Amino acid sequence: MNTHQLAACLLALALLPAAALAQTYESTEDIPLNEPDPHVIEIPWAERLVETPELQVPDTLEDWETQREEIREMVIDTLGNIPARPESVSCETYETGETPLFTFERFYLNNGYGDNVPGTLYIPKGLTEKAPAILYLHYHGDEFETGQNELLFSWPLADEGKPLIDEFIQRGYVVMAIDAYAFTTRSGMGPGYVPGTDEKETGLAEEASLYKYFTVQGISYLGMIIRDDQIALDYLSTREEIDPERIGVTGMSMGGTRANWLAALDERVKATVSVACLTRMQDFIKTGDIKWHAFFNWVPGMLARFDTETVVSLIAPRPYMQLMGDEDIGSPIEGVRYIQGKMEEVYALYDASDNLEFHYYEGVEHDYLPEQFDLMLDYFDKHL
Repeated sequence: MNTHQLAACLLALALLPAAALAQTYESTEDIPLNEPDPHVIEIPWAERLVETPELQVPDTLEDWETQREEIREMVIDTLGNIPARPESVSCETYETGETPLFTFERFYLNNGYGDNVPGTLYIPKGLTEKAPAILYLHYHGDEFETGQNELLFSWPLADEGKPLIDEFIQRGYVVMAIDAYAFTTRSGMGPGYVPGTDEKETGLAEEASLYKYFTVQGISYLGMIIRDDQIALDYLSTREEIDPERIGVTGMSMGGTRANWLAALDERVKATVSVACLTRMQDFIKTGDIKWHAFFNWVPGMLARFDTETVVSLIAPRPYMQLMGDEDIGSPIEGVRYIQGKMEEVYALYDASDNLEFHYYEGVEHDYLPEQFDLMLDYFDKHL
Protein backbone atom coordinates (compact mmCIF):
# COMPACT_ATOMS: atom_id res chain seq x y z
CA MET A 1 0.00 0.00 0.00
CA ASN A 2 1.43 3.35 -1.05
CA THR A 3 1.13 6.64 0.83
CA HIS A 4 -1.93 7.82 -1.15
CA GLN A 5 -3.80 4.55 -0.52
CA LEU A 6 -3.04 4.66 3.22
CA ALA A 7 -4.31 8.23 3.48
CA ALA A 8 -7.53 7.26 1.71
CA CYS A 9 -8.17 4.39 4.11
CA LEU A 10 -7.63 6.59 7.15
CA LEU A 11 -10.01 9.21 5.72
CA ALA A 12 -12.68 6.58 5.11
CA LEU A 13 -12.40 5.33 8.68
CA ALA A 14 -12.70 8.84 10.01
CA LEU A 15 -15.94 9.39 8.09
CA LEU A 16 -17.63 6.24 9.47
CA PRO A 17 -20.50 6.90 11.91
CA ALA A 18 -19.45 6.63 15.56
CA ALA A 19 -21.95 3.82 16.15
CA ALA A 20 -20.08 1.66 13.65
CA LEU A 21 -16.91 1.86 15.73
CA ALA A 22 -18.21 1.48 19.31
CA GLN A 23 -21.40 0.80 21.19
CA THR A 24 -22.60 3.74 23.25
CA TYR A 25 -24.55 3.55 26.52
CA GLU A 26 -26.80 5.97 28.32
CA SER A 27 -25.27 5.14 31.74
CA THR A 28 -22.80 2.77 33.38
CA GLU A 29 -25.73 0.61 34.51
CA ASP A 30 -26.45 -0.19 30.85
CA ILE A 31 -23.01 -1.66 30.22
CA PRO A 32 -23.24 -5.47 30.15
CA LEU A 33 -21.18 -7.32 32.74
CA ASN A 34 -18.08 -9.04 31.39
CA GLU A 35 -17.07 -12.53 32.37
CA PRO A 36 -13.63 -12.92 33.98
CA ASP A 37 -11.07 -13.51 31.23
CA PRO A 38 -8.42 -16.11 32.18
CA HIS A 39 -6.29 -14.88 29.28
CA VAL A 40 -5.39 -11.70 31.18
CA ILE A 41 -3.34 -13.80 33.63
CA GLU A 42 -0.16 -15.12 32.09
CA ILE A 43 1.65 -16.26 35.26
CA PRO A 44 -0.29 -17.45 38.37
CA TRP A 45 0.01 -15.09 41.32
CA ALA A 46 1.53 -17.75 43.56
CA GLU A 47 4.42 -18.11 41.10
CA ARG A 48 5.22 -14.38 41.12
CA LEU A 49 6.20 -14.12 44.78
CA VAL A 50 9.52 -12.51 45.47
CA GLU A 51 12.26 -15.01 46.25
CA THR A 52 12.61 -14.82 50.03
CA PRO A 53 16.13 -15.37 51.38
CA GLU A 54 16.33 -18.68 53.24
CA LEU A 55 17.34 -18.65 56.88
CA GLN A 56 20.74 -20.33 56.95
CA VAL A 57 21.52 -21.57 60.44
CA PRO A 58 25.32 -21.75 60.96
CA ASP A 59 27.18 -24.67 62.51
CA THR A 60 28.36 -22.90 65.65
CA LEU A 61 26.68 -20.94 68.41
CA GLU A 62 29.29 -18.19 68.10
CA ASP A 63 28.45 -17.64 64.43
CA TRP A 64 24.72 -17.76 65.22
CA GLU A 65 25.03 -15.11 67.92
CA THR A 66 26.67 -12.77 65.40
CA GLN A 67 24.00 -13.55 62.80
CA ARG A 68 21.27 -13.20 65.41
CA GLU A 69 22.13 -9.56 66.05
CA GLU A 70 22.02 -8.85 62.31
CA ILE A 71 18.66 -10.60 62.03
CA ARG A 72 17.22 -8.65 64.94
CA GLU A 73 18.28 -5.34 63.42
CA MET A 74 16.81 -6.38 60.06
CA VAL A 75 13.47 -7.39 61.61
CA ILE A 76 13.21 -4.12 63.54
CA ASP A 77 14.10 -2.15 60.41
CA THR A 78 11.43 -3.96 58.38
CA LEU A 79 8.77 -2.95 60.91
CA GLY A 80 9.38 0.61 59.76
CA ASN A 81 9.81 3.96 61.42
CA ILE A 82 8.33 2.89 64.74
CA PRO A 83 8.37 5.82 67.20
CA ALA A 84 10.52 5.27 70.27
CA ARG A 85 8.66 4.17 73.38
CA PRO A 86 8.43 6.61 76.31
CA GLU A 87 11.48 6.49 78.58
CA SER A 88 9.24 6.08 81.61
CA VAL A 89 5.78 4.54 81.89
CA SER A 90 2.87 6.83 82.65
CA CYS A 91 -0.07 4.89 84.08
CA GLU A 92 -3.43 6.25 85.20
CA THR A 93 -5.52 3.84 87.29
CA TYR A 94 -9.19 4.72 86.96
CA GLU A 95 -10.93 1.78 88.65
CA THR A 96 -10.10 -0.87 91.25
CA GLY A 97 -12.08 -3.83 92.53
CA GLU A 98 -11.92 -7.37 93.78
CA THR A 99 -13.42 -10.84 93.57
CA PRO A 100 -12.97 -13.69 96.05
CA LEU A 101 -9.84 -14.70 94.09
CA PHE A 102 -8.13 -11.48 93.05
CA THR A 103 -7.96 -7.73 93.06
CA PHE A 104 -7.93 -5.83 89.79
CA GLU A 105 -6.86 -2.44 88.49
CA ARG A 106 -8.16 -0.88 85.30
CA PHE A 107 -5.73 1.61 83.84
CA TYR A 108 -4.59 3.70 80.90
CA LEU A 109 -0.98 3.55 79.69
CA ASN A 110 0.15 6.64 77.81
CA ASN A 111 1.96 5.25 74.79
CA GLY A 112 3.68 8.50 73.84
CA TYR A 113 2.03 8.48 70.42
CA GLY A 114 -1.17 10.23 71.36
CA ASP A 115 -3.03 7.24 72.78
CA ASN A 116 -3.99 6.10 76.26
CA VAL A 117 -3.97 2.31 76.02
CA PRO A 118 -6.64 0.68 78.23
CA GLY A 119 -5.78 -2.43 80.18
CA THR A 120 -6.40 -4.43 83.33
CA LEU A 121 -4.05 -5.93 85.89
CA TYR A 122 -5.24 -8.94 87.92
CA ILE A 123 -3.43 -9.80 91.17
CA PRO A 124 -4.02 -12.99 93.20
CA LYS A 125 -5.08 -12.39 96.77
CA GLY A 126 -2.76 -13.50 99.53
CA LEU A 127 0.57 -13.15 97.73
CA THR A 128 3.46 -13.53 100.17
CA GLU A 129 6.31 -13.22 97.68
CA LYS A 130 6.95 -11.93 94.18
CA ALA A 131 4.87 -13.85 91.67
CA PRO A 132 5.34 -14.86 88.04
CA ALA A 133 3.34 -12.82 85.54
CA ILE A 134 1.56 -13.42 82.24
CA LEU A 135 0.98 -10.79 79.59
CA TYR A 136 -2.15 -12.13 77.87
CA LEU A 137 -2.54 -10.94 74.26
CA HIS A 138 -6.07 -11.09 72.88
CA TYR A 139 -7.23 -12.58 69.59
CA HIS A 140 -8.84 -10.86 66.59
CA GLY A 141 -11.61 -12.97 65.03
CA ASP A 142 -13.35 -9.80 63.78
CA GLU A 143 -14.72 -9.59 67.34
CA PHE A 144 -13.80 -6.01 68.06
CA GLU A 145 -15.99 -5.91 71.15
CA THR A 146 -13.86 -8.58 72.88
CA GLY A 147 -10.26 -7.44 73.15
CA GLN A 148 -8.84 -7.72 76.65
CA ASN A 149 -12.23 -9.01 77.87
CA GLU A 150 -11.27 -12.39 76.42
CA LEU A 151 -9.92 -13.19 79.89
CA LEU A 152 -13.39 -12.80 81.36
CA PHE A 153 -14.98 -15.45 79.15
CA SER A 154 -14.96 -19.22 79.66
CA TRP A 155 -13.79 -19.98 76.11
CA PRO A 156 -11.78 -22.15 75.48
CA LEU A 157 -12.83 -23.85 78.71
CA ALA A 158 -16.24 -24.29 77.09
CA ASP A 159 -18.64 -26.09 79.43
CA GLU A 160 -16.68 -25.43 82.61
CA GLY A 161 -18.16 -21.94 82.82
CA LYS A 162 -15.16 -20.40 84.59
CA PRO A 163 -13.50 -17.28 83.21
CA LEU A 164 -9.97 -17.77 81.92
CA ILE A 165 -8.57 -15.30 84.43
CA ASP A 166 -9.61 -17.55 87.35
CA GLU A 167 -7.46 -20.37 85.99
CA PHE A 168 -4.37 -18.17 85.86
CA ILE A 169 -5.04 -16.66 89.27
CA GLN A 170 -5.51 -20.04 90.96
CA ARG A 171 -2.05 -21.01 89.73
CA GLY A 172 -0.56 -17.88 91.28
CA TYR A 173 0.00 -15.68 88.23
CA VAL A 174 -0.34 -11.91 88.08
CA VAL A 175 -1.98 -11.27 84.71
CA MET A 176 -2.16 -8.19 82.50
CA ALA A 177 -4.12 -7.60 79.30
CA ILE A 178 -4.48 -4.51 77.09
CA ASP A 179 -6.61 -3.59 74.10
CA ALA A 180 -5.00 -3.38 70.68
CA TYR A 181 -5.96 -0.66 68.22
CA ALA A 182 -9.65 -0.76 67.18
CA PHE A 183 -10.75 -3.12 69.96
CA THR A 184 -13.35 -2.48 72.71
CA THR A 185 -12.91 1.05 74.11
CA ARG A 186 -10.37 1.84 71.35
CA SER A 187 -13.04 1.05 68.77
CA GLY A 188 -14.00 4.14 66.77
CA MET A 189 -10.85 5.94 67.90
CA GLY A 190 -8.93 5.57 64.63
CA PRO A 191 -8.16 8.20 61.99
CA GLY A 192 -11.00 7.45 59.56
CA TYR A 193 -14.63 8.54 59.25
CA VAL A 194 -17.57 6.93 57.49
CA PRO A 195 -17.61 8.78 54.14
CA GLY A 196 -19.95 11.74 54.09
CA THR A 197 -20.58 11.68 57.83
CA ASP A 198 -18.96 12.76 61.08
CA GLU A 199 -19.21 9.18 62.35
CA LYS A 200 -15.99 7.35 63.11
CA GLU A 201 -15.25 4.03 61.41
CA THR A 202 -15.23 0.84 63.45
CA GLY A 203 -14.31 -2.78 62.86
CA LEU A 204 -12.54 -3.83 59.69
CA ALA A 205 -13.04 -0.40 58.11
CA GLU A 206 -11.22 1.19 61.04
CA GLU A 207 -8.41 -1.35 60.75
CA ALA A 208 -8.06 -0.62 57.04
CA SER A 209 -7.73 3.09 57.75
CA LEU A 210 -5.20 2.47 60.52
CA TYR A 211 -3.18 0.27 58.18
CA LYS A 212 -3.20 2.94 55.47
CA TYR A 213 -2.44 5.74 57.93
CA PHE A 214 0.63 3.95 59.26
CA THR A 215 1.84 2.42 55.98
CA VAL A 216 1.93 5.67 54.04
CA GLN A 217 4.27 7.01 56.73
CA GLY A 218 6.59 4.01 56.50
CA ILE A 219 5.26 2.47 59.72
CA SER A 220 3.93 -1.08 59.94
CA TYR A 221 0.59 -1.68 61.63
CA LEU A 222 1.92 -4.80 63.35
CA GLY A 223 4.91 -2.81 64.56
CA MET A 224 2.62 -0.32 66.28
CA ILE A 225 0.62 -3.11 67.91
CA ILE A 226 3.82 -4.71 69.21
CA ARG A 227 4.98 -1.28 70.40
CA ASP A 228 1.92 -1.05 72.69
CA ASP A 229 2.57 -4.62 73.87
CA GLN A 230 6.11 -3.63 74.80
CA ILE A 231 4.83 -0.62 76.72
CA ALA A 232 2.53 -2.98 78.62
CA LEU A 233 5.60 -5.09 79.35
CA ASP A 234 7.43 -1.94 80.50
CA TYR A 235 4.70 -1.29 83.05
CA LEU A 236 4.28 -4.90 84.12
CA SER A 237 8.00 -5.10 84.82
CA THR A 238 7.75 -2.23 87.32
CA ARG A 239 5.08 -3.80 89.50
CA GLU A 240 6.33 -4.77 92.94
CA GLU A 241 4.06 -7.83 93.02
CA ILE A 242 5.93 -9.62 90.26
CA ASP A 243 9.31 -11.16 89.61
CA PRO A 244 10.49 -9.51 86.37
CA GLU A 245 12.61 -12.58 85.63
CA ARG A 246 9.46 -14.71 85.38
CA ILE A 247 7.27 -13.04 82.75
CA GLY A 248 5.50 -15.12 80.12
CA VAL A 249 3.37 -14.14 77.13
CA THR A 250 0.59 -16.05 75.45
CA GLY A 251 -2.28 -15.58 73.06
CA MET A 252 -4.37 -17.27 70.41
CA SER A 253 -4.70 -16.26 66.74
CA MET A 254 -3.68 -12.59 66.53
CA GLY A 255 -2.61 -12.98 70.15
CA GLY A 256 -0.33 -15.82 69.07
CA THR A 257 1.25 -13.68 66.37
CA ARG A 258 1.75 -10.85 68.86
CA ALA A 259 3.34 -13.29 71.30
CA ASN A 260 5.73 -14.58 68.61
CA TRP A 261 6.96 -11.14 67.60
CA LEU A 262 7.07 -9.72 71.12
CA ALA A 263 9.14 -12.63 72.43
CA ALA A 264 11.44 -12.39 69.41
CA LEU A 265 12.16 -8.71 69.98
CA ASP A 266 12.09 -8.44 73.77
CA GLU A 267 14.36 -10.52 75.98
CA ARG A 268 12.22 -9.78 79.04
CA VAL A 269 9.81 -12.45 77.82
CA LYS A 270 11.09 -15.59 79.53
CA ALA A 271 8.56 -18.11 78.19
CA THR A 272 6.07 -18.05 75.31
CA VAL A 273 3.04 -20.12 74.35
CA SER A 274 1.56 -19.28 70.95
CA VAL A 275 -1.73 -20.86 69.95
CA ALA A 276 -3.10 -21.32 66.43
CA CYS A 277 -1.07 -18.72 64.60
CA LEU A 278 2.39 -19.42 63.26
CA THR A 279 2.02 -18.42 59.66
CA ARG A 280 4.77 -18.87 57.11
CA MET A 281 3.60 -16.17 54.75
CA GLN A 282 4.91 -17.78 51.56
CA ASP A 283 2.91 -20.93 52.21
CA PHE A 284 -0.19 -19.01 53.26
CA ILE A 285 -0.26 -16.79 50.17
CA LYS A 286 0.02 -19.79 47.90
CA THR A 287 -3.23 -21.19 49.31
CA GLY A 288 -5.12 -18.21 47.88
CA ASP A 289 -6.87 -17.60 51.20
CA ILE A 290 -5.22 -14.18 51.43
CA LYS A 291 -8.30 -12.34 52.69
CA TRP A 292 -8.50 -14.60 55.74
CA HIS A 293 -5.67 -12.90 57.64
CA ALA A 294 -6.45 -9.39 58.85
CA PHE A 295 -4.25 -6.34 58.32
CA PHE A 296 -2.03 -6.94 61.36
CA ASN A 297 -0.29 -9.89 59.67
CA TRP A 298 0.93 -7.99 56.62
CA VAL A 299 4.30 -6.31 57.22
CA PRO A 300 5.31 -4.30 54.12
CA GLY A 301 8.45 -5.63 52.46
CA MET A 302 8.77 -8.59 54.79
CA LEU A 303 9.09 -11.39 52.25
CA ALA A 304 11.83 -9.55 50.37
CA ARG A 305 13.99 -10.04 53.47
CA PHE A 306 12.72 -12.94 55.59
CA ASP A 307 9.77 -15.11 56.57
CA THR A 308 8.35 -16.03 59.97
CA GLU A 309 10.98 -18.66 60.79
CA THR A 310 13.59 -15.91 60.85
CA VAL A 311 11.57 -13.90 63.36
CA VAL A 312 10.82 -16.69 65.82
CA SER A 313 14.39 -17.97 65.64
CA LEU A 314 15.27 -14.94 67.76
CA ILE A 315 13.35 -16.45 70.69
CA ALA A 316 15.93 -19.20 71.20
CA PRO A 317 17.02 -20.47 73.67
CA ARG A 318 14.10 -19.29 75.83
CA PRO A 319 11.16 -21.69 76.34
CA TYR A 320 8.68 -21.68 73.46
CA MET A 321 5.64 -23.82 72.77
CA GLN A 322 3.32 -23.82 69.75
CA LEU A 323 -0.15 -25.41 69.83
CA MET A 324 -1.53 -25.92 66.34
CA GLY A 325 -4.40 -27.69 64.60
CA ASP A 326 -3.25 -29.46 61.44
CA GLU A 327 -6.17 -28.02 59.45
CA ASP A 328 -5.79 -24.39 60.53
CA ILE A 329 -6.59 -22.24 57.47
CA GLY A 330 -4.43 -19.39 58.75
CA SER A 331 -1.28 -21.47 59.22
CA PRO A 332 -0.77 -24.11 56.51
CA ILE A 333 0.75 -27.10 58.26
CA GLU A 334 3.64 -27.51 55.81
CA GLY A 335 4.81 -23.99 56.66
CA VAL A 336 4.47 -24.59 60.39
CA ARG A 337 6.59 -27.73 60.17
CA TYR A 338 9.20 -25.85 58.13
CA ILE A 339 9.38 -23.18 60.84
CA GLN A 340 9.67 -25.89 63.48
CA GLY A 341 12.62 -27.42 61.62
CA LYS A 342 14.50 -24.12 61.53
CA MET A 343 13.78 -23.43 65.18
CA GLU A 344 15.03 -26.89 66.12
CA GLU A 345 18.34 -26.15 64.37
CA VAL A 346 18.77 -22.93 66.36
CA TYR A 347 17.74 -24.41 69.72
CA ALA A 348 20.20 -27.26 69.16
CA LEU A 349 23.05 -24.74 68.94
CA TYR A 350 22.22 -23.71 72.50
CA ASP A 351 21.79 -27.32 73.63
CA ALA A 352 18.26 -26.18 74.58
CA SER A 353 16.09 -28.50 72.51
CA ASP A 354 14.07 -29.36 75.62
CA ASN A 355 12.86 -25.73 75.70
CA LEU A 356 11.09 -26.08 72.34
CA GLU A 357 7.75 -27.86 71.98
CA PHE A 358 5.34 -28.18 69.05
CA HIS A 359 2.00 -29.93 69.59
CA TYR A 360 -0.22 -30.75 66.59
CA TYR A 361 -3.90 -31.64 66.83
CA GLU A 362 -5.28 -33.84 64.08
CA GLY A 363 -8.44 -32.61 62.38
CA VAL A 364 -8.49 -29.35 64.35
CA GLU A 365 -9.02 -26.10 62.49
CA HIS A 366 -8.47 -22.56 63.83
CA ASP A 367 -9.53 -23.30 67.39
CA TYR A 368 -8.41 -23.30 71.01
CA LEU A 369 -9.24 -26.53 72.84
CA PRO A 370 -9.56 -27.03 76.62
CA GLU A 371 -6.65 -29.49 76.57
CA GLN A 372 -4.52 -26.89 74.80
CA PHE A 373 -5.36 -24.32 77.45
CA ASP A 374 -4.39 -26.75 80.20
CA LEU A 375 -1.13 -27.60 78.44
CA MET A 376 -0.34 -23.89 78.14
CA LEU A 377 -0.77 -23.43 81.91
CA ASP A 378 1.33 -26.49 82.67
CA TYR A 379 4.09 -25.16 80.41
CA PHE A 380 4.22 -21.86 82.28
CA ASP A 381 4.21 -23.72 85.59
CA LYS A 382 7.27 -25.62 84.41
CA HIS A 383 9.23 -22.67 83.02
CA LEU A 384 8.21 -19.71 85.17
